[in-house]
Amino acid sequence: MMLSILSMLILTAAAVVCSVISGMTGMGGGTILLAIIASMVPTEFVVPLHGTVQLISNSTRLALFFKHIRWKIIVFFLIGIVPGAIFGISIFKMLDKNIIKLLMGIFILAVTWIPKSRTERTSSFALFLPIGFVSGLIGIFFGAIGPFIAPFFMRKDIIKEQLVATKAACQAISHVIKIILFGFIGINVFANWQLLIALGIAVILGTMIGKKLLGKLSDKTFKRIFKILLTIIAFRIVILQIIKLI
Repeated sequence: MMLSILSMLILTAAAVVCSVISGMTGMGGGTILLAIIASMVPTEFVVPLHGTVQLISNSTRLALFFKHIRWKIIVFFLIGIVPGAIFGISIFKMLDKNIIKLLMGIFILAVTWIPKSRTERTSSFALFLPIGFVSGLIGIFFGAIGPFIAPFFMRKDIIKEQLVATKAACQAISHVIKIILFGFIGINVFANWQLLIALGIAVILGTMIGKKLLGKLSDKTFKRIFKILLTIIAFRIVILQIIKLI
């Protein structure tokens, strides 16, 4: 994957800003970063590059809240996500890369505008097995599984510390599996180690800044900016891929 110095600088700056957003609000930054990466990077590198950067972010939260992990959820999720991801990578190899990127744009629009469920669940943790399978499948194509799995953690039997820890663990597992599977089909994201180091530092720096700015931005203002940015980026991706497919 060859990127210009300007593109690398833009991605690094975006990683800082997106990490600040995540640090301030606990959400949103990863999806925005996915959209920006998808608009600048070859399709086959979008998910593994995004996954590597987000792995650093999720691992930070995982380390801070490790003792709060609900391991029963992790077991069911892991059992489901492995076959889901393997199935996903086999389909990924066969599809036209322009179609995949078009689907990414549509996915980002859906995540941005479909109303989120706030219903608290008390069903069996075994529900996380099929959730894991679907997460593995969509994670290969779209990278960001956070918007999909988040509603299932809104449960009366999971306190906020457990939610942060367990959700971060599930996402970290997803990123590790994606990086490995893309490596098996010849996409080695670590060959771009200079970019990864820059993005890794940017994520850590952005998270630290975000923590200090926590609460400075109103939830209403954030959501408005978040939706506008994602909509513009996603429409750009969709329009460009439609033009390429015509």
